[in-house]
Amino acid sequence: MARFFRKRILMTAAAAILATASFTSCDPEEIIENITARTKLFNYVSEIMHDIYYWYKDVPANISQATSIDVYDYFDKHLVAQDRWSWMMSGQDYLDNNAGVSTSFGASFAQPIDHYNDYSIRVRYVFPNTPFSENGVKRGWELTHVANTPVMDLVRNNTFETQMAKATNTFTFRDHAGVAKTFTATSRVISTRSVFKTEVYTSAQFPGLPHPVGYFNYYTFNAHMLSDIHDAMATLKAAGIKELILDLRYNGGGDGEATSLLSNYIAPASAEGKIVSRREHNDKYSQYDNATETKTIVKRIANSLNLDRLFILSSGGTASASEIIINGFKPLMNVVVVGRTSYGKPNGMYVIPYPEEDYESPDYVFLPISFFSVNSLGEGHYVDGIAPDHARPDDLYHEFGITEDWVKACLTKIATGSFPALPAVPAGVATEGFRGKMAVEEDSPNYGRYVARRPGK
Repeated sequence: MARFFRKRILMTAAAAILATASFTSCDPEEIIENITARTKLFNYVSEIMHDIYYWYKDVPANISQATSIDVYDYFDKHLVAQDRWSWMMSGQDYLDNNAGVSTSFGASFAQPIDHYNDYSIRVRYVFPNTPFSENGVKRGWELTHVANTPVMDLVRNNTFETQMAKATNTFTFRDHAGVAKTFTATSRVISTRSVFKTEVYTSAQFPGLPHPVGYFNYYTFNAHMLSDIHDAMATLKAAGIKELILDLRYNGGGDGEATSLLSNYIAPASAEGKIVSRREHNDKYSQYDNATETKTIVKRIANSLNLDRLFILSSGGTASASEIIINGFKPLMNVVVVGRTSYGKPNGMYVIPYPEEDYESPDYVFLPISFFSVNSLGEGHYVDGIAPDHARPDDLYHEFGITEDWVKACLTKIATGSFPALPAVPAGVATEGFRGKMAVEEDSPNYGRYVARRPGK
């Protein structure tokens, strides 16, 4: 998964221009053109950050362009202290992100430290048709060695990400049965989809269920992959499910169109025409606070589900558009949130490309916080995340589905009326005394997004 880290480099623009002139061109006209293009780009940044940016009033009027090495640095200088969400990326990264394209081995890792106090490196999820999936890697497998080096040595030495960034590596995993598996793989460009799994459970699979229950593990709200939602909902509708387990534990958000579509499918008939969310802008754009185009309003469609209750699985990786679903649906139906407190991103961005309005082939895309989202009761601003109704630690030992603790806990609640006790801590786990803690995707300052096109554009 691509990561877009803010650049914090202090160097003068003059030095950068001189370096460019020294190594790429001695043509005075070309140098002038480069300076002019740079000035135009920087002016554009200043314009949007003093206009649509939610905290524009707190941005200094004249931020020097000369002390910024590049546009990333200049953009960051416009961000106010309380803003931990705004970011930008290259145009190509934006296009790749929309297409689900990245270069990797195809998996995400984490440690079951919470509750289990286990510092082993476990697979959180694996994308299909990737180097890891082709070698049989599953969620819950333990990664023990990379390039014949114990993985915890890499974590303790802060070299894990550096080693994983190499094109070819030899990996050793321990599968669910504890059997070691070693293979060599080469990272490549992979194409991901927005759904991990869609399943239906009945009393045949889980005794005591009074009716079919759906499970929908949704990874990202992507307007370019709406067919994933359509296909999953058609399956769930055909099964006649009455309750849905919506797994958003690793869903960092996405765009408004996919958010609206999912809302239309899962909202009950009683919510028809009601607001899931609306946006609150700065005073320059407050005329859009109650505009239809900036609201998510339920409009049920063919294959909309008829749910009696909605379970939502949440974690620290549940952000932005995912949190809008949680916050927005609580006033509309019986919602039970299971897991851990969500990420805490109650706001969103308008996609602002450069050149202006060039969404097809932009040079850069700016994503400044432009609004806060609230539900039909005006509730929002959950900067510390949304707490679960029933707290449980993420089960990194099992694959997604009926054997995984969160799903099993929801099914137990449906079947018996009560949640089960928390899972037992495995014997012989590696404790903090001789283990290190690795970073995960949601540790990035650019994690989580809820994006849309600017109103009136």
